[in-house]
Amino acid sequence: MKRIGCGLALALATMVATAGEVAVATAKLAPAVTQQAPQPPTRVTDLPDAVLLALKQNDFAALLEANEHDKDIAQIAKQWDESAARRRAAAAKAATTEAATAEPAAIEAAEDEAEMVWRKLQTAEGVEQLIAEWQPQIAESASKRAMEFNLGFGAMLTEIASDQDMNADEVQQMTRLMYAVQDWIGRVDFADAARLRRALDAVSALVRQTGVKRFEDVQLLSFEDAVVHGDALLRTVKQVLAAYDVDADQILDSVRFSERDALADRATLHIDARVFGVDLSHDFRMRYWRDQWVGTEMADSMERWEADRKTDAEMALEAEQAAAPAADTGSCAGDGREAAAAVEAAEAAKAAKAAKKVQ
Repeated sequence: MKRIGCGLALALATMVATAGEVAVATAKLAPAVTQQAPQPPTRVTDLPDAVLLALKQNDFAALLEANEHDKDIAQIAKQWDESAARRRAAAAKAATTEAATAEPAAIEAAEDEAEMVWRKLQTAEGVEQLIAEWQPQIAESASKRAMEFNLGFGAMLTEIASDQDMNADEVQQMTRLMYAVQDWIGRVDFADAARLRRALDAVSALVRQTGVKRFEDVQLLSFEDAVVHGDALLRTVKQVLAAYDVDADQILDSVRFSERDALADRATLHIDARVFGVDLSHDFRMRYWRDQWVGTEMADSMERWEADRKTDAEMALEAEQAAAPAADTGSCAGDGREAAAAVEAAEAAKAAKAAKKVQ
């Protein structure tokens, strides 16, 4: 009689698991509103607007804060300074008496290219050396790149015209942009030493402003100093682009972000901009996933990948449980463990089926 009761308990446990699967299937037939994701705490335009404003205002701290969406500026500063302190301690520990007493010629021979360029950028004479070294190389490279661009121009336009991810308006916009880029390449003399000098003078001013003698020591700056020099870095990038007739501020001023078709955790990010005199617009389908807005395709792909990993783990656990011999002590205790194992196995199988249906 006891064995019959235990058998009934096992059957009941299996029925409970099956009923759970039926409940899940029934829930899927409920109105879609019950499955709707909660409203995200931020709009899809919040982050791009914050980044755009930081770039317009050359605000390095605001740029960091915009990209660290889960931290405020005080937390970012604290982490930065802690990391810089660890690097300074490691650098001090790695320093040796031999390196400290080495002759300047030996140091110059051992330094890498980045350190060599950084050192030259600290003086007017060094800048002239870099111009003499780089101008012929840039002239030759620019000539080759321009030739390659023009030779492949027709194929590029054909590829744009056949892109299934763009509508007719976007195809026309990209075609006009390619013609504008071609015009810019033909109009700007990249071999002009005066343009290179303007660009390097701007970078040299930034390097001297930091007061840092070695490039690798930039990462040892405190957050307060890094923010000051970060603002200057953003301005310097714009000055370098301006040396080659690219007005970064004009392009940034033309950018507009807007939210469209927002519903629960999904929305469309619409972008308008003007580059090289060409008006551009594009829509990006976005999804709020893992506390941030990302491209819908990326979020869906990552979700499927996580589901696959979970399913694999559950199936492995189910196989392990099925292979384990059930304890039979002649009492209901053994069958109780069998019932528990049956419930777990049934639930694992249910989850695996549900994941496969989602796919």
